[in-house]
Amino acid sequence: MKKQHQFSNFGFSTILLTFAMICIVTFSALAFVTANSDYKLSRRVADSSSAYYSVCEDVNDEISQIDAMLFASYQASPDKTTYFDTVCTALSSDSGYVSRSDNPDSSDAVTFTITKEVTDTQTLTVTLGINYPTHKYDAFYKINEWKLNTDTSFSEDDTLNLIGGN
Repeated sequence: MKKQHQFSNFGFSTILLTFAMICIVTFSALAFVTANSDYKLSRRVADSSSAYYSVCEDVNDEISQIDAMLFASYQASPDKTTYFDTVCTALSSDSGYVSRSDNPDSSDAVTFTITKEVTDTQTLTVTLGINYPTHKYDAFYKINEWKLNTDTSFSEDDTLNLIGGN
């Protein structure tokens, strides 16, 4: 009797199943890596935003204190020159930079600059123009600048260490 060999599709289905499993595992790993990098990016953005708004809150608190001081100086000063002298003296002891122009009649006779560090590479700069109110409901200051400065200085490393690690 002759032995008949039967052809079986067992090998083809095993190869197909193995290929499908490799594809599924590869796509799963890629999805995990992508999700993890998206999570890290969103965490950095959230931390940066939280730091920015925390510094903004501190600056707003400081501006509120400056506003109260400006109101007290306005009530205690009989004229514009005395007001600006009192304001410059009070602000010079504060945590900022006071600059005064030579012309007391200009709109920005006194400016006060507040600089706060947000992150290692970012600082918030707020510049207030101090006003002398001419009417009862005029503002004591005007925000001239509210700017987030980013230091993106980059030091290029163009050395090439080959053999020897010099």
